[in-house]
Amino acid sequence: MLQYDETIEVHGISVPFVADIITPRIEKPVRNGRYEKGEVALIRRLLRSGDRLLDLGTGLGLVSTAAALTPGVEAVLSVEADPALIPLVREIWKKNGVTNGEIRNAAASASMATEVDFYVRGDFWASSTEPDSRPYEQVEKITTANVAHLLEEFRPTVLFCDIEGEELGLLDGVDLSGLRHIVMGTHPKIYGQEGLRTIVDQLADKGFLPAPGTVPGGPVKQFDRVEIDGQMLPDADMPRRHYRVDRPKNPRILLPSCMKNEGPFVLEWLAWHRAIGVTDFIVFTNHCTDGTDQLLEHLDQLGYLRHLPNPALAGDGRYFQPVALRYVPHFPEFREADYVISMDVDEFINVRIGDGLLSDLLDAAGDFDVLSMSELNHGCNGRHQFEPGHLSELFPGHQTETPGRHRASRGVKSITRLSPRVEKVRNHRPDLTEGLGSVIWRDGSGRPRSELTKDPTANGWDCRGTYDLVSLDHFPLRSLESYLVKMHRGDAVVAKKKVSQRYWRTRNRSDQHTSDMGRGIARMRAEFDRLLEDTKTLALHEACVAAHAAQIAALADEAEYTDRKQWIYQNAWHEDYPEEAQSYLAPPETVAEDAD
Repeated sequence: MLQYDETIEVHGISVPFVADIITPRIEKPVRNGRYEKGEVALIRRLLRSGDRLLDLGTGLGLVSTAAALTPGVEAVLSVEADPALIPLVREIWKKNGVTNGEIRNAAASASMATEVDFYVRGDFWASSTEPDSRPYEQVEKITTANVAHLLEEFRPTVLFCDIEGEELGLLDGVDLSGLRHIVMGTHPKIYGQEGLRTIVDQLADKGFLPAPGTVPGGPVKQFDRVEIDGQMLPDADMPRRHYRVDRPKNPRILLPSCMKNEGPFVLEWLAWHRAIGVTDFIVFTNHCTDGTDQLLEHLDQLGYLRHLPNPALAGDGRYFQPVALRYVPHFPEFREADYVISMDVDEFINVRIGDGLLSDLLDAAGDFDVLSMSELNHGCNGRHQFEPGHLSELFPGHQTETPGRHRASRGVKSITRLSPRVEKVRNHRPDLTEGLGSVIWRDGSGRPRSELTKDPTANGWDCRGTYDLVSLDHFPLRSLESYLVKMHRGDAVVAKKKVSQRYWRTRNRSDQHTSDMGRGIARMRAEFDRLLEDTKTLALHEACVAAHAAQIAALADEAEYTDRKQWIYQNAWHEDYPEEAQSYLAPPETVAEDAD
């Protein structure tokens, strides 16, 4: 019989003040209402009529009491290893009129052992089945309760678990199909960030993802089932998705992109990335006048990609790329993808190992959340005039892979594994949370890097030594004529943003040829030819080429166009320019560089 002469009201629950259990360290938060405030509020919010709660590590029993008293809750089963707490929980239930609860003195376990050592400490909340986290006063033998058997017997719909570190591995081999929510107290101080990562990934593999409202740095985390038999639950957040711990043999790889007047270059880019292993494409367009949108719409009809008008057009018409990327997670291609890579049409993933396939890269790189590829800019290679052809063959020369320290910072594009740690996919890199276990971020040589994890505003890093496995071969200029059309067109990402003189000056380097794209060219050509077997695709592609050439001709006499051309020939042509360039040269004093 418990002896007490005071009752404390906390969260609407009457709790007998038993000084031997509610010790001074816990008494204050109990009295001021902070003790398990968040947990009680959370469980009250989650439970519905007909729910059954399995409470592992019930402690004082506030969560189980609040659950049992929630209208419509069918039953509560509490499992508590500390024998001293059992009479107190029963007394709390009695004082608060709980009639649908059962409590068992046992230690929840994944093993089939019948009993386990329980390490008793001065504060009940510190007692546990592990001996090493802090000193203990005595050891008791406690009966175990196999968690798989509990789930099968009790058939809970919601699981609450706070068992002081024993949650690691607890649910790995257990059927969780009857559960809708899991609320778990995590203890990375006991098993480290790697252990927390394992818990989060194993739950995700079983269809449970961290709830959007879960505080990443807090110890108590809510995990929600997002689908059953491939169907999203009605209250699931649509951009969220299932996750597989083991990398699939044939991963789904999604490549979203934004385009504006890129028609002549679309098919090579599509053929290249289809040939190396990208499975899905979502392309957004805005304000196209060269037939790019018509070509993409036809490719959509043939099933090669998904094409849509940029959603920013429905708003203020700015920031096309950020708006489009915020829209991408709502597509089934995203939910079904294992990896996502946001890229532009002038960027080519050049896998430098094996057969040049993305599968070769994934095998070589090992486990990662993000693999960021350093860009390698290809210059105009002395080409003044636009001519149809493959960028990967027309512009082989590029900037050095071994720049000096002051020029070593380069942008990246990232292969993002869609895991519970991904908060948002952005153009250069994703935003990740570190509150769900360790983050693995690698560079193009497979080396672990931390710069982009530490600085969420950074879009690049020191590129030296990052090209061993993969490079992002970037063709930002193409020929001088194509560059000037791009300059006139404006930025495809941000409305009314013009391409600056500095853009050409810093990217027109063609003296290096170390980035061999030969692994992919033959495969790309074969895929390119397959695309052109469709006569309408061929006609639309040729129309885009003709429109690009016509645009070049139409701009020939515009002052801005000719001034830029003169400035480039006078100040920033880093190769021996062709003889016809002489006719464009103006006296140096008439040509001014942009302030940018």
